[in-house]
Amino acid sequence: MKRKWLLTLLVLVLGMGSTAAQEPATHNSVTAYLQTLLTEPVDSINLHVDRLIDSVGRQQPELQSKVAGIVFDYFSTSPVMGHEAVAVHIADEWFLNQRLKLESESLYPILYTFAEFNRSSLVGKDAPALQMQSIDSIPVEIRDLTTPLKVLFFYDTECSTCRKETPLLADLARNYHGTPLSLVAIYTQSDRTAWEAYVQEWFSGIDNPDVQLIHLWDPEAETGFHKKYAVLSTPMLFLLDEQNVIMGRGLDSEALTQMLGMENALVMQYKNLFDHVFGAFNPLTIENVEGIADALADRTKEDRKLYAEVMFNLFNYLRNSDNFAQQQGALYVAEKYIVTEPDEWSPEFLERTVYALAQARLNPAGQKATQLFLQKKCGKTVPMYNNRHWYTLVLFHLIDCLECQKEIAELQRLNPELYDLDIQVVLVYVGKDQENWKKFVRRQQPSRWTFLNDFKDQSNMRMLYDLDYVPHLYLLDKNGIVVAKDIRINELQELLKLL
Repeated sequence: MKRKWLLTLLVLVLGMGSTAAQEPATHNSVTAYLQTLLTEPVDSINLHVDRLIDSVGRQQPELQSKVAGIVFDYFSTSPVMGHEAVAVHIADEWFLNQRLKLESESLYPILYTFAEFNRSSLVGKDAPALQMQSIDSIPVEIRDLTTPLKVLFFYDTECSTCRKETPLLADLARNYHGTPLSLVAIYTQSDRTAWEAYVQEWFSGIDNPDVQLIHLWDPEAETGFHKKYAVLSTPMLFLLDEQNVIMGRGLDSEALTQMLGMENALVMQYKNLFDHVFGAFNPLTIENVEGIADALADRTKEDRKLYAEVMFNLFNYLRNSDNFAQQQGALYVAEKYIVTEPDEWSPEFLERTVYALAQARLNPAGQKATQLFLQKKCGKTVPMYNNRHWYTLVLFHLIDCLECQKEIAELQRLNPELYDLDIQVVLVYVGKDQENWKKFVRRQQPSRWTFLNDFKDQSNMRMLYDLDYVPHLYLLDKNGIVVAKDIRINELQELLKLL
């Protein structure tokens, strides 16, 4: 393969000349060669085109400049996503550093503008920080959004192409199912009335648990979003991953849908792989999970890109599992393979992981749970658990949370068995809707259950317990020692057999 490339390059160089009569042939031969590189990764293309330009020879600077210009033009207008990175490379490595001179001084502003407005938002790069005001006047930093995927849609209400793309994106937001994503619709102008009407026209009524819909604007263009995200025209559509790396840019809704499909397919492939690997162990222990994580890390460590992809997907798979051993395995992966290798991950992902580790270390199994003093419906303050029962089952919940409702229904079904084992059920509401909570308590059947709240904000329970998400369940023994934490009812049923 290498010899074939060298032969092609040799023929190309020998076919070039410095006379004006040969200019069309030069252009055609260079273009023909560039077409052979289209399937190569960007780094490889950069290497090839640098060799091509250099091979023309320093004794022919005008021809070198012409060849470099052809390469720049070819990749700056290429329809292939990611090729703009090659054009930026040519601008930086051959022209803007004065290494070569452009044929005309008037071309410098064009080349400079292209490079400046594209270099910070290239595919594979970290997405630039961007904080804007939401439609509700709340500051939002797009890099801080916690969904695994983020779609950035820069648009103008007067843009005809935007009006074609917007309903397609709205349909995607309405019907999408898969890895949770944020659709961040960013209005690029300053007419708030037109903006609000546009949002109402196209995005109202969208209610999809897999899609977080966010509307932002920067009417004074103070954030520099035009330069940061190459918004020289609209629409401009980006796809970012959980680490805020740009996966796609310059997309349309069809290309975005295809990329989302491929991303979800990749996640599903990893899920199926991990299901198969962990499913081979019965019972699955924490030691099993840690051993599998070590083996996967060892087998992929030579390919750093594959290594990061595998460990990232493994961490997410374990973190979102209902199995206690796998949840503990997520902490193991985070401690050994993520926080110890900060250069592999985005700052935001690393920060969230460190925080998750700190939260997970709160009230670990085998140690006494932090006591909370909370309020009953009558307003009386009582301890969350006491020693009057053999066990206490604490469920932190929200009323409108569907998963919480499912867990509570399962607890109601198990209530006779819990009663026989002298297990006191304590439901701790972590929300602030007092009227809704009182109605909820009145509807509950097991009169022996205890219903508590912290409307007075006196317990600091969010800091003392891992309550970034609910439902969150703890099983405590008579002395308040944590028997199990962050488990689901199906796992509780298995535990009950051992009590």
